[in-house]
Amino acid sequence: MKKKYLKGSYTVEASIVITMVMFVLATLIICTFFIHDGATLQAVVCEAASAGSNFATEAERKEAAQEVVDGVNASRFLGSRNLDGSAALGSREATVLWNAQYPIPGFVANYLTGGKLNVRKTWTCKILNPANTIRKIKGAGELLTGGDH
Repeated sequence: MKKKYLKGSYTVEASIVITMVMFVLATLIICTFFIHDGATLQAVVCEAASAGSNFATEAERKEAAQEVVDGVNASRFLGSRNLDGSAALGSREATVLWNAQYPIPGFVANYLTGGKLNVRKTWTCKILNPANTIRKIKGAGELLTGGDH
């Protein structure tokens, strides 16, 4: 009777491969969540800057931008914490800035990045006053035609 001996190399190889595959999958999931939070933060910044540049009066612009800033809550984000946003509205531009911190789990990431990555997004929109532009065009037209329409 022959005895068959099985080698244990398949078990050792499988344990190494499965460990590496699990590490890569976890890293991909964390990176995907980070990219999602960055895109969501960029959308919030663009929306707030756009809202701050669309209204006729400065008070309406400030109120609209602040409403968007106040409407942001942590439930829209998959991992970011310490959300902090501000809107600065001048006479010519509306600028919105948001900061957040994304925690990175793991011992190596904690050593390299302090356990978190900073997400910072900003957007600036020009404030256009269409009423003044229309008045200037009409005035130029009257000047060119001599007042005749």
